[in-house]
Amino acid sequence: MIAAAALAGALAAGAGGLTVPDPDDIWDDTGLRVVDRVTRADGECAPHAFSQVQQLLTATPCVALDRMLFTLTDDEGGTIVVFVAWIEFDDRAKAREFKRVEDIHGTGDITPLSGSLLQIRDVPFTAHNYDSDTLDGVTVVIAETELVTGGFTAEYLDDIAQVAVRTPRP
Repeated sequence: MIAAAALAGALAAGAGGLTVPDPDDIWDDTGLRVVDRVTRADGECAPHAFSQVQQLLTATPCVALDRMLFTLTDDEGGTIVVFVAWIEFDDRAKAREFKRVEDIHGTGDITPLSGSLLQIRDVPFTAHNYDSDTLDGVTVVIAETELVTGGFTAEYLDDIAQVAVRTPRP
């Protein structure tokens, strides 16, 4: 798939010790382009989460939270909204436990930024098109994608989440 090729390119660039790429560069090989992006940084995570994920973050606070929302579009006007969050902890065990709970569908989530920040309607994130990873042992990255317009398949949205989880942290 095209998204897999972009993922391989992003990983190869990271493995070569190159400088952190422009966040838009990872989309070059996908046929998609970033239209708009907004980021927010917070020192607390629990107020920006819900359900069991919020309970965990209340008991085991993070040390930093960065959230990003952006839209991708193709040449036919199809649009995907992407949410990426970086949740940083002060030790590896806390990060592993957070990822374990976060990766179970239905246990809650980090609350995405509002679509109104990008001047689009709010799109409910279902976490069906989701991926996560751990960076540096203490930072969990989650990525979710949803269809705004166009004919993108659920499989393609999953592929896009796999690329989005490699987005450089703001």
